[in-house]
Amino acid sequence: MKDKGVNINGYIDAMAVQEGVTMRSDCPVCGHKNSFSVTNMGNSVIYNCFYADCGVSGKVRHGLLSSNRLHQEKKRLNLSMYRQYFVPITRSNKAVQYIRDNNIYHAYSQKLVSLEHDVRENRVVFLIYDADNILLDAVGRSLTNKKPKWKRYCSSRVPFVTNNKSDTCVIVEDCASACAVTQAGVVGVALMGTNLVDNYISYIKKFKTAIVALDKDASQKSLTIAKELFAHMSVHNLFIETDIKTWDTDKINERFRVYSS
Repeated sequence: MKDKGVNINGYIDAMAVQEGVTMRSDCPVCGHKNSFSVTNMGNSVIYNCFYADCGVSGKVRHGLLSSNRLHQEKKRLNLSMYRQYFVPITRSNKAVQYIRDNNIYHAYSQKLVSLEHDVRENRVVFLIYDADNILLDAVGRSLTNKKPKWKRYCSSRVPFVTNNKSDTCVIVEDCASACAVTQAGVVGVALMGTNLVDNYISYIKKFKTAIVALDKDASQKSLTIAKELFAHMSVHNLFIETDIKTWDTDKINERFRVYSS
């Protein structure tokens, strides 16, 4: 499965190959295991894939990325090792049934979220993009009893944010609930827990209004998050009795449509 859109320069810089050294890794283009060779010649780097059906090769200048961009590309490098096991979600009937049963299908069908299926671990995978729309991370929801139930593939410290347009975001605990609220025309932001990571604030404060809608047992965390965001925007707390992804469309609209814009 070839990914011709991969950033070869970024992938090579993220490998951090020392001068005069050759390193091997999984190919970022075809995904074949340990077939990608990179040799640091000093001012340039020679690379090629030995897999017969791929054959990608070339020569690039070394050290093309800023330190911040290099940090991002290292995250992408880590994710690429998992992505060779990701396939379109429609290939798994069980995965499709999961997104239908958990109020995700609207966001998926309207292209407000990118979903794949991890065939190795049997997970529905929610892809996470940074502010520049670069794929940086993913969160997988197990379709079996495999632990953890929710798996973060990389440690990017980037929130899951749905790809619709609104001045209002709803802050929830998991990706499924973030998808569910899009039915009311608001943007879903998943913390993947109940803590507001400092890095998340830059993604959230671009909205005019935030609604913090965590589970009832996290009411104190909701108040803390609202307090942290209050300096940047209008904030509302919504204490919910049941998981948002289990609500029907009418209830989602009733609770959130009033805030949509």
